[in-house]
Formats: sequence, structure tokens, C-alpha cells
Amino acid sequence: MKAFLAAVVFAVVVAFGAATFLDSGFQQPSHAAFTTEGARVDNPGSNLIGN
Repeated sequence: MKAFLAAVVFAVVVAFGAATFLDSGFQQPSHAAFTTEGARVDNPGSNLIGN
């Protein structure tokens, strides 16, 4: 039982650390991440209906 609880605690700590690490450095807004010739995503503040 001690090994199982230690594994659960370890999994939670690793998941929290990975989420914090990935959230702080690797995420970008979609208009910055997808800037190739095949997909042009404009700044999300613009209106897409035609104004």
C-alpha cells in the first residue's frame, strides 16, 4: 500500500511540474503559432463578419 501511495504522489507531483513547465514557456497564441503560407490566422481581436 505504501508503494501505491508513493506512486500516486509521485505521479501528481510530476504532472503538476510538467503542466507548470509547459504552461510557462511553450504556449503561444494561435495567431503567432500558425503563421505559415497554408494557414493565416489573423489577430483574434478583428471581426470576421465583414466590418
